[in-house]
Amino acid sequence: MNRSIVIILLLVIGLPAHGQAFKDALAPLVEASCIDCHDADTDTPLNFEKIGHDLSDAVTFRQWVKIFDRVDKGEMPPKKKKRPNPILKNKALTALEADLRTANLKQQAAQGRVAARRLTRLEFEYTLQDILGIGGNLKRHLPPENTSAKFANVAEKQGISPVHIRSYLTAVDAALDEAIALGPKPRAGGRDMDYRNNRYSSMWFDRPMRNGGQTVMRTDDAYVMFSYRSEPFVARSDYMGYHFPYPGLYRITAQGSGYQAKSTIGFGLYKASDKHGNTELIGNFEIMPGKSRKIELTQYFEPGEFFFPAGLNLNVAPDGKMIYMMRVKGARGYKGEGLAIKWLKIEGPLEEEWPPTRTRNLLTGVPIIWLPKHSIYWTHPTKEPKEHLRDVVKRLAPKAFRRPVADAEIESFVSLAKPHHPKDQPMHKMVRAPLRAMFSSPQFLFHGGQPGLLDDHALASRLSYFLWKTLPDAELVRLANDKKLTQAKVLTAQVDRMLNDPRSNRFINDFLDGWLHLSDIDATTPDPTLYPEYDNELRQAMLAETRLYLRELLAKNLAARNFIKSDFSFVNRRLARHYGMANISGEKMRRVALPPDSVRGGLMTQASILKVTANGTLTSPVKRGHWVLASLLGTPPQPPPPTISALEPDIRGAVTIRETLAKHRDVASCASCHQHIDPPGFALESFDPIGGFRQRYRTPGKGDWTKERYLAAHHLGHPLYRWGLDVDASGSTASGEKFRGIRRFRDLLLRQEEQVARNFVSQLITFATGGEVQFADRAEVEQILASAKADGYLVRDLLHAVVQSRLFLNK
Repeated sequence: MNRSIVIILLLVIGLPAHGQAFKDALAPLVEASCIDCHDADTDTPLNFEKIGHDLSDAVTFRQWVKIFDRVDKGEMPPKKKKRPNPILKNKALTALEADLRTANLKQQAAQGRVAARRLTRLEFEYTLQDILGIGGNLKRHLPPENTSAKFANVAEKQGISPVHIRSYLTAVDAALDEAIALGPKPRAGGRDMDYRNNRYSSMWFDRPMRNGGQTVMRTDDAYVMFSYRSEPFVARSDYMGYHFPYPGLYRITAQGSGYQAKSTIGFGLYKASDKHGNTELIGNFEIMPGKSRKIELTQYFEPGEFFFPAGLNLNVAPDGKMIYMMRVKGARGYKGEGLAIKWLKIEGPLEEEWPPTRTRNLLTGVPIIWLPKHSIYWTHPTKEPKEHLRDVVKRLAPKAFRRPVADAEIESFVSLAKPHHPKDQPMHKMVRAPLRAMFSSPQFLFHGGQPGLLDDHALASRLSYFLWKTLPDAELVRLANDKKLTQAKVLTAQVDRMLNDPRSNRFINDFLDGWLHLSDIDATTPDPTLYPEYDNELRQAMLAETRLYLRELLAKNLAARNFIKSDFSFVNRRLARHYGMANISGEKMRRVALPPDSVRGGLMTQASILKVTANGTLTSPVKRGHWVLASLLGTPPQPPPPTISALEPDIRGAVTIRETLAKHRDVASCASCHQHIDPPGFALESFDPIGGFRQRYRTPGKGDWTKERYLAAHHLGHPLYRWGLDVDASGSTASGEKFRGIRRFRDLLLRQEEQVARNFVSQLITFATGGEVQFADRAEVEQILASAKADGYLVRDLLHAVVQSRLFLNK
């Protein structure tokens, strides 16, 4: 019998009724150190005369956990009060800890650690994509996730409503529409986008400037564009007469060069949709001065979407004159840099056969014939239609439900087609009702199971959704069928295999979006007057650095101290320029060594983190300090009292944020938290809202300037912002150690590498299981840390330990 289960049963058997054994041990401490401030006569949220002692009650349990934590950390009684008798304190905490843990284990044994949880929007999308062989954006059909949870898969934070059910059906319909492609075969070969001679694009060469013309031009062998502002409507693929016929992968190839370029420029490709209102940079290819470059990009597109090329990182004219100025006379008189497109071609959808493989796989065994009269493909059953339906459902149901499926369960879905479809209706229509029901059923949408150890199939599902965000693949299913996956060595080998698979990027991205709040990268838009250097290319490089960084820690099994400080990071030319690094070229991200005195290295000083902890115009030590405590250390401060108003920074730069915070620290109820929040926030003041290193603040200049006018002035050495006050990045830690800047503070923070490792393990547990770390789980976390301490808390080893833990192996 599993050792952890035996321990749980022994603890449960020995649990006193209602968990009140701690009451007697706690009473002397409460009487001596607590009751004077926490009784019915005092105005505090905690009243020891009324609080219950039944630990089976969830509210009471949470109250006592909070009391335990605050007394254990020395926060109660407050430091200005008389210290409690250490003997009384230790006796009380020992008894309370034992009863809290026992009560929690009893609840876990009865109900499991994690309640049934539903697939997240992302998991729903990946699962249907992998089952049906499609690539469409399905999550946009689903309601947004609960933002109160760090991770969308935390069961107790999830909900489901009639809106969800309707949305699932809509998303499933969209998935089946893409999976069943029986229209005419797409035209073979590619389509040349002849920007020089196309009727639409060429009309912009001579159209009056007041009507948007003369911002592009043609040379003898190229189409030249200058301003990004003109490209969406001048170079859109749909306006050029090209429309994507089917969802699928398409290949774009082109050749371009710089026009009047004295520096490296970018050949950008954007994907957009009027219906969904999104524009995404899908490709950025750098071109050196005097060079020509052939580019190639494979991208998924849907009908209704379009793409357009764009010149990126284009310097304005040396004389500062803009292309729209009348005296410039448009593109032909403009002296700034441009992108010259020699040719551009699009091919697709990239299918080896038609109807596509995804359709043939879904309808395996069903003949598909071409009807020339109607210009469509059609499906006709060769046997009883119900037999065909049974074959389809029997093949897909085990994938959808992530377990073996009984014949009766299969029949329940097959029968759904019978009352709705006559016998002679085509199979591709008959199959929709059973599949629609199957992919919106609780068996598909939820991870359930019984309390206790997960069986092999449930374990395969948990592991796959942890590292791949989708259903188990064939190898995991085979191991589960053979009941081998629960073997420790087999499980370790599978984790290594899955981490080495490209699908683990799904884990990296989703985990970092929640843990480090990278999903908030677009929550604010940097002020283009103060920070004109921020653009799509920089944004993508920021995100790539952090994602590649975690992947490197996992791949090389590096120590958790690298979360705080490291001697390497990942940059491309665009990000390197932002960081002030020389001799880096090209758009490809690569690992670079950092000098010992670098302000970079670790997570805190990566531009993505600095961006999500600022508001676009200015920075806040409180927000950044809170991020260090909550996200990096896992020790979030208490929320501010309701009577304390939010900080209102002086955007004029006349008063520093430090002076504003000093007023807060004069308030006793604020000081206890700000002594921990402020130091990391002050140390990070050396970084502006987009992660650039600074010694002075930027403040708004005079005038109402467009971004292009600002860029022109900036290029000529006349920036339109003003330099404000000097940055003061000094401070003292809560323990009184002084620092002057991020370098020293980061070294001081290295002393807390164990806490950083503890937080990383806790975040992994939450993300992997869908359940936050509970009181009884803390001992397991400490055991993982103890076993990893000698080697320096190696990141991949910590992940392996989480997967081998009781918390992962049990519901």
